[in-house]
Parts: sequence; C-alpha cells; structure tokens
Amino acid sequence: MEQSEVFKDWLFRYQYVYRLRRTEKSKKRFLAALVTDIAKMREDVQVIEYDQQKKYASRNVYVGNIKQADRVICTFYDTPPESIGSYQLFDRKDQARKTTTFILASTLIAILLGVIGTLIYMRLSPDSFQLNSLSTIMIMLIYAGYFILLGKITKGLSNRKTLVRNTSSILAMLKMIAENKQKNIAYAFLDEGSYGNKGLEELQRQVNGHCKIYYLDSIGATAPLHLVGKLPSNKKIGENVEYQEADQKVSYLFSARKDQTNAAFYLNPADLKKKQLNMDNIVTVTNLFQ
Repeated sequence: MEQSEVFKDWLFRYQYVYRLRRTEKSKKRFLAALVTDIAKMREDVQVIEYDQQKKYASRNVYVGNIKQADRVICTFYDTPPESIGSYQLFDRKDQARKTTTFILASTLIAILLGVIGTLIYMRLSPDSFQLNSLSTIMIMLIYAGYFILLGKITKGLSNRKTLVRNTSSILAMLKMIAENKQKNIAYAFLDEGSYGNKGLEELQRQVNGHCKIYYLDSIGATAPLHLVGKLPSNKKIGENVEYQEADQKVSYLFSARKDQTNAAFYLNPADLKKKQLNMDNIVTVTNLFQ
C-alpha cells in the first residue's frame, strides 16, 4: 500500500526520533511533536493532566469534542518496558510477570559482569593506589557509569522496538484525523496504557453515557485484525476483520494471533520486532470508521 509523503514523515519520526515515551522528558518531547502535527490538521486539540505527582503528571491528548462525541477512537502512547516472551493482550498479570523476570535476569547478569570486572581489575592493578593517576580516574569513571546503568536496569529498560506496539496505532489515528472530518468522532492518545488503564479510565470519566469507545492496540502487526465489542456503524464489517460481539463499555480493535487452545490473543517476539508496518491493517482500520 502506497504511503503519502506526510505519512512517511510521521513514520520516520515516530519510529525513530520519538520511539521512547516512558520518562517525563521523553513523553514531553513526543507530545510536543504530536500536538504540532495534529495542529496542522485541526485546531481542536488539547492536552489534559491527571494523577499529578510532585515531579510527574500523566497526560492525555484529546482531539475533537470528547464530551459530545458519539464515538471516541483511542490508543496508548507510552512505551512498554522490556520483557521476555510473547505479548499476551488483555493479560496484565502475564505482562507483569514477564517484565519482572526480565528485570531480575538482566540485573543478575549486570551484577555478575560487575563482579567479574572487579576481580579482573584487582588482578591486573598495581599494588600501590594513586588517587590522582590517570588509570585511577578512568576506573572511577567506569564504575560511576556502571552504577548508573545498573540503576536503570533495576528499574526496567524501555523497549526500543515500538513500531508495532504501539506506534502503529498512533500512526493509524493520525491518518484517520487527516482523512476523517466527521464531527461526531473524537480521538484520544492515552498515557499509562502499558502498565494499566489509568489513561482509559480518565477518558471514560469525560465522555457521555451513549458514547462508544474504540481502543486500538498493535494494529500494524503482521497478524489478523480482531474487533471485540460493538460495531462502529451499521455497515457490514469486512472479511479481513474477525468480529466478536460483546456487550462492554470499551470495544477493542487490535492485530494479534489467536491461541485456539486458551482462546487468548498474543503477538510473538518476532511480531513485536518487525521494522515494517502492515499497511493493509492500517488502511482497513481507517476505512472502518469512515
């Protein structure tokens, strides 16, 4: 599927320049770029803060009239932490367990490397200790860098390959904002989606009672599209979207493989590391809300 020059620009910047969206600084950089891009297409964009802490605040970005919209299309923008194995959609406990396992394993490896490095230094270093020598200063700098890195590892490393999860959904929403001018549809880019539902819960407090919410996740993966919830309109859904009707407040539209044994949805590590978007899925999702 051919991409426009504007979409190619979005793809490059959000895949590489703004792919990390986890710290306060990196999130602000991303939001500044996102709001600038949206403001070129529409004026009704706003950033709201919630769950404010001393040095941190969560932020959602809304496009359109959230309170009066009949439908709100949303996705999370924050970067998930590194974990092991596949990504099990809708299973927070599994995600937490795999993230914790990765942190523990990487921390133990880092400590082991530190111990080995210390033993090697003790065997090779001279008996006399000179504080102002170049070699001593270099060792101090190495140890300082090591402990800074160890501190980051113990807190969990950010996943740097975020094109599929969840940059692809962000790009799809930008495409929809550019092409869909329906005033009854609003859009929301949500914070805190990798760890829980804080951003989604904040959105639900803002919408009206009859509003339909559609939550996108990893739709650019090389995997089938699924819609669990309610149809966005009365028109017939395409054959390339597997539809599962469910009476729930939030409908989920995502790309994933299906474990027939456990009736669970997942993306394997190879899916998550893809460097190419499944543009067919993105176009299908965009057309679904036209």
